[in-house]
Amino acid sequence: MMLISTVLYAFIFLQVGAIYPDFGTLLHPKALKSLDSREVPVSIRKELQAALADIGEDEPDPLLEIHYEGLLDNNPSRIETVRHLEDMDKLALFYWHHAFFGDAHSLKKMMDFSLAWADKFQPTGNPINENKLLPIVYAYPFVKPHMESRQQNMMETWLREMARAEIGNDRVPLNNWETKRINLVGSIGLLLEDDKLVSWAEEKAAYYVEKALFADGSSADIRQRDALSYHVSGLKPLLQFLITLEHEAGRGKDFFYRESADGASVARSMDYVLPYAKGEKIYRQWQNSKVKLDQERAAAGLEKYQPGVAYKPEKAYETMALAAYFDDKYRIDQCDLPLCQIAALLD
Repeated sequence: MMLISTVLYAFIFLQVGAIYPDFGTLLHPKALKSLDSREVPVSIRKELQAALADIGEDEPDPLLEIHYEGLLDNNPSRIETVRHLEDMDKLALFYWHHAFFGDAHSLKKMMDFSLAWADKFQPTGNPINENKLLPIVYAYPFVKPHMESRQQNMMETWLREMARAEIGNDRVPLNNWETKRINLVGSIGLLLEDDKLVSWAEEKAAYYVEKALFADGSSADIRQRDALSYHVSGLKPLLQFLITLEHEAGRGKDFFYRESADGASVARSMDYVLPYAKGEKIYRQWQNSKVKLDQERAAAGLEKYQPGVAYKPEKAYETMALAAYFDDKYRIDQCDLPLCQIAALLD
């Protein structure tokens, strides 16, 4: 019976995995303006077009509430949530396709999916859960000019509601949770030209560097969880925010290098990752984690959470591609993911 349950779970979980996850990480629309779509590798254009043929007529399937954070991968509520969150993978595909080809169909689909989620989903202020809705935030500059005023009002009210819910959550720990919250609030603020939201995000980002990053390049996530994966996942949203901040306000690059009084900086924490991303060193994770959830995941038999499991260098590639926006030394030549290839073309 145990074997049947395990096999059944594995089958179900594989069925609800991300759709075309290689296109899931987005760049600020202004970052793409310098890109001539003809420069985009043919393989990427063909993959996007094939993906659109698969999902181009799909309709949005939004949730009222996301059940994800704190739940094991095999939790039925989390599995169901992941299925609905395939909408964000689809939205990301529409985003990239419209960015490169300027087609009306992808634009309409971005509008349909964004409006459907804004109409149904109720923000709770959980950054782990709501970080997954970032494609809606990034899509807004594309879709806003084509929306009716009532639709714009609806979207902007909902986005501000999500930002306020994040700000109002006083139980966010100073780790990757915080950077996901900073990115959400800051990106919404920048795209809606809301100076109060932007100031809040910049202040929180500075505090995060001061208190959660260290001069040796490590982070609170390294020290609490002994996991390079969480260190990287904490830096990734911070980098996304800094790229947006650079394009909207010209302050992202300065922040990337700025050091705290103790010598910590985003750049130094990226330096910490570099030898592992290049495969020059091996990081064995979870051996000294102080977090109960990590121990529960290991006890549940989830392979990637077993103490001593080696961090896979390719898991850092997208984060390195984002950091390479500020410094080419972070570019990983062997990375053939779409984001790496696209980022390499940007000015």
